[in-house]
Amino acid sequence: MFAATIMTWVNQMSYLLSELAEKFEVMFTGDGSIRIEGVCGLSDDKKNHLAFVSQRSFLDSASASQISGFISHPDFPVPDKPNLVSENPEYLIAKIATLFATSKLTGLDAIHPSATIDETSYIAANAQIGANAVIGANVSISEGTQIFPNVVIMDRCEIGANCIIYPNCTLREDTILGERVVLQAGVSIGADGFGYVMNNRKHYKIPQLGKVVIEDDVEIGANSTIDRARFNETRVGKGTKIDNLVMLAHNVKVGEDCLIVSQVGISGSTQIGDRVVLAGQVGTVGHITIADDVTVLGKGGVTKDILTPGTYAGMPIKPVKVWLRAIAKLYRSLK
Repeated sequence: MFAATIMTWVNQMSYLLSELAEKFEVMFTGDGSIRIEGVCGLSDDKKNHLAFVSQRSFLDSASASQISGFISHPDFPVPDKPNLVSENPEYLIAKIATLFATSKLTGLDAIHPSATIDETSYIAANAQIGANAVIGANVSISEGTQIFPNVVIMDRCEIGANCIIYPNCTLREDTILGERVVLQAGVSIGADGFGYVMNNRKHYKIPQLGKVVIEDDVEIGANSTIDRARFNETRVGKGTKIDNLVMLAHNVKVGEDCLIVSQVGISGSTQIGDRVVLAGQVGTVGHITIADDVTVLGKGGVTKDILTPGTYAGMPIKPVKVWLRAIAKLYRSLK
């Protein structure tokens, strides 16, 4: 009965191999007329699908599989199979995989009738709003953005073009998203920072008056939380990717093109440079600086500034070679 307004899940069904080669500006070998209906891993072994091979050791398995086509390096194409040729096969299959992504809302009516939208808010004509979404006052949602069901966007938020906000996300007031930002399900942006002051042996809440700014091309994983600043802003830089279950406290600044892996906790007012990698369960104290091009291995505890690029590990944090020598010495002492 709601055929005009129901939103469904759709994707492009298939492409000729030659079409993919033209679209992504790569060469192909073999039969360009085969039809590709999706992408898969080598072990999935699916007909009418495309996989990638990045090492010579996989060539025999690839050639013997029923997979219809491969993306391969020019130095070692898969024998007896059509190939798309790329210097970086894994990157190319990631690009091609976007063509088969199913997470797109579509329908004759771009705004679901059950959505609640304040009359002062601006919604671009081709933006899409899912069922039971709530949009507060003076919100701006730009072209091509998709808001999935049960999302709550509070007052004065600004959402850039072509963002995707999956179900059950919450954006507190004054949050700013750049363009092409992806928020996986359950993300919380702009909740109060954890700030209290002791007075007369009681904890008194410090009002959190700032905001969160997420720059272009950031992706934030499911159920991660980024708190608003006390006075100014918490910021995540362009191109940074954040895994599931990550916590960024108030006033944190994360640079561009960083990778922050699951269960990382970054304490308040930490400053993180560009291209930093924090592996799973890394924790930091607050008010420290981590330089550009630093990698911290899993469960590392960052208790002081890291001002020199490199790889670090352990608790307290040490350059990885120092940490490995210390661990080896410890194990020898236990024999």
